[in-house]
Parts: sequence; structure tokens; C-alpha cells
Amino acid sequence: MLAKKVKFIVSAAAVSVAAYSNVAIADESNYPSQTLNYIIAFGPGGGNDLMSRTVVEILNDYDLFGGQNIVVENRAGGSGAIGFSHVNRQHDNPYYATSTSGNFITTPLTANTDWAPGDFTPIGLLASDAMFLVVREDSDYHSVDDFVEAAQSSRIIVGGTGSAGPSRVVASLFADEAGISLEYVPAGTGGEMVTALTSNSVQAIVANPSEVAGQIAAGNFRALAYSDGERSDVYPDVPTFQESGYDLSFSLPRGVVLPGGVDSEIQEWWISALKEVVETEEWNNYLETNSLSGTYIWGDEFGDYLSETSETFEQTLRNIGAID
Repeated sequence: MLAKKVKFIVSAAAVSVAAYSNVAIADESNYPSQTLNYIIAFGPGGGNDLMSRTVVEILNDYDLFGGQNIVVENRAGGSGAIGFSHVNRQHDNPYYATSTSGNFITTPLTANTDWAPGDFTPIGLLASDAMFLVVREDSDYHSVDDFVEAAQSSRIIVGGTGSAGPSRVVASLFADEAGISLEYVPAGTGGEMVTALTSNSVQAIVANPSEVAGQIAAGNFRALAYSDGERSDVYPDVPTFQESGYDLSFSLPRGVVLPGGVDSEIQEWWISALKEVVETEEWNNYLETNSLSGTYIWGDEFGDYLSETSETFEQTLRNIGAID
């Protein structure tokens, strides 16, 4: 059990960023010896912000960053483009870190950015952000097979958030694998998507578990399948698409990366530190509260995962005409 230590969390507003010194960080044996700049590529209060601050709080509370300060800074804009670009420009500087999310994959595909996921030093995947196929509780569809059978003979409208986001990708991958046609209707927000299903404007939605947790708990919605390779830790009774006979596995990465060019010994230092983070009660409470599954992939294997996820996303968006 890690010994918890109360430590002051330094805010970006109160403390200026420490100057970067190539000489200082060249001595890996002293790492960490400077302030860490943890950049959040989105505004306060969102999913990426919450995950990032949870990681930083645990690093501080358990004294996992060698007694050094951690400055947290939100650099929002461009669906993550601004913040991720700032970290990318700190090449080989191990005193910058950021958290990945769905936009870490999608933004370089749909916008002209000066970075791609492969430009960073991968540390670890800490959680899977996968999707549910959800119907109303009073629906006639009690399994994925029921849903597919209906789609083979009738028009099925499926809702989701965004026209080129993970909801659209999972719906498209599922339709291709099942050999069916689905009419996809994008909603502007998760709330609008939930309302569409509640009002019977759509027959199903593809949603993040956190977006439908309240409706599932209230007995209004039923999840038919989960898009990750393994069942959700929070919803273990919901089968995966693969278990249901459809070779589909797709989730978005909630992990940690550093700028490109960071030495492999420092990469291993970070892997060891984050392995301690995910053992804590605080981290597991975060996963449960946000309906996330604790899925851990480390180092270069995480880099491969990012590459494969990006390729799947890109191919699907091209297939549906969302990108050229």
C-alpha cells in the first residue's frame, strides 16, 4: 500500500513555468529534478481535465514525482489542437506531459495540425473510453442479434454525438461487420442524443457509458453491447460485440504521453510511476464514477495502440465520406 502524503498543488496561475535546461535534464539519474508542466488540452470541467487532475493529484498525494512541483495548465482550443501542439513543440523535454483522449486521435484527421499521435513519447493507456449500443428498456431488441435481425428487414435509425466522432465510427464498424444498413442521425450534445432515444426519435444510440449511466440506473435504457475488447468493469453484465459474434473492438485512449524524443530511461521512470497511480483507491474511484474500464498498456505497446486506433478511425471516416 502506498503511503499517502499531503502536498501543496501548484496552480499555473500562481507559479511561472520553470525554465527548461538541456544540461539539467541530460542527467537522467537526477530525474525528476524540475517542475513538471502538465498541459490539459481542453477547458476546465471536461473529461480530459478531470482525468488529468486526478492523475496529478495522485502523483502529489503519494509523492510520486520526487518531491517536485507540478504546474497544471489548461490550454484549450481547436478540439485539443492548441494544447497538444504546445506539448509537441517541447521536443525531448521530460518536464512536459499531457493526457490523451478521443480528440488526440480525431483532431489530426479532421484538421490541419502540426502534430500526430506518433510524434509523442507514449507512457501508458490508463482507461478505455468505449461505447455502448443502447436501446430503450421497452424495446423489442434484447440482444445484438435481435437488433441485426430487425435491421435486415426494416429501417433502423441510430443516434450519436457528432457527425465524425466515435459514435459514428462504432455505428459504421458495427453495420459493416453485421452486413446491415443503419441510418445515422448526429446530435449536437450527449443530452440531445439521450432525448432522441427517450422520445423514440431514434431506435438506438451509440453512447459513452457515462452519457447514459443515469438512464440505465433508472431502468429506462438497456445496453446491448460494449465496443471494447473486454467487458466494462462497471457494467460486467453487458457483453462485448465480439462475444455477441461481431468482430468489432473500438475504444478511445485515456492515457499519458510526453513530448517526442524523451529518453527511454525516463519513459520507463514514468511507466513505473503511473503503475503506482493506477493501484490507488483514488484512481479506481475515478474509473467507477466515470463509467470507465481500467485498461493498461505501457510504453511502446501503447504507441502501437494509438497508431492502430488512428488507422481504424481514419479508414472509417474515409469510408463514410467524413474526410477526403
